[in-house]
Amino acid sequence: MTHEVDMTTETRAPLTRQRIIEAAVVFADEHGVDNLSMRKLGAVLGVEAMSLYNHVADKGDMLDGMIDHIFGSIPLPGLELDWKDALRYGGTGAMEAFTAHPWVIGLLGSRGSTRPAPLGYMERILDILTRAGFSDADTHHAWQLLASHTIGYAFQQITSPAHADVDTVAFKTWLAGAGHLHPNLNRLAPLIMNCEFDREYLFGLEVIIDGLTTRLS
Repeated sequence: MTHEVDMTTETRAPLTRQRIIEAAVVFADEHGVDNLSMRKLGAVLGVEAMSLYNHVADKGDMLDGMIDHIFGSIPLPGLELDWKDALRYGGTGAMEAFTAHPWVIGLLGSRGSTRPAPLGYMERILDILTRAGFSDADTHHAWQLLASHTIGYAFQQITSPAHADVDTVAFKTWLAGAGHLHPNLNRLAPLIMNCEFDREYLFGLEVIIDGLTTRLS
C-alpha cells in the first residue's frame, strides 16, 4: 500500500523569538527599519501578526532584540591579544557590523544599548583597557572616545550622499572658480574627493591608540 505525500502542505520551521529577530534584521536590511511592522513581518514569516506576540512582547522588544543580534555578530577580541591589537580587532568588527546593517545606528540613538550582547561587547573592551593598566577614569574616557569614533564614522559612511558623482562635479566646478581663495582646500581637493571611510576610520583609530599609549606611559 502506497501513501501519497500532500505537496500542498508547506513545511515551515517553528516560530521562535530567534527566527523572528533574524527575519526582522533581513527585512530592515532590505527595506529599512522604518518600514518594518509586525504585520509585514508576519507576512514574511507566513503567520498572522498576533502570532509574533507569543515570542516578542511588542515591536520595541523586537527592535531591542535586533540591536542585540547585531552586537552578537561582532567577534570579540581575545584576551590573549595585546591591548592595541584588541582595540583594532574590536573596532573594525563593530564598523563592519554597523555598515552592513546601517539602520542599527539609528536604533542605538533612539533605544540605547542595554541588551546582553551590547553590554557584553562593552564589558570586553573595558576589561581589555583595565588589564592594560589604565585607570578607571582613563578606561571610561577611552571607551567613550572609541565608541564615538566608531559610531560617528559608521554614521558618516551610511549617510554619505547617494549622488556622490554629482557632488564631485559640483565641487570641481566650485574649485575652478573660487579654489584660489582657499589654497589648502584646493591643494587637498583630490584627497577629499576620494575619501575612503574605511581608511579614514583606521587612521583615526591609530591616532586614538597612540594617544592612549601616552596616557598609559
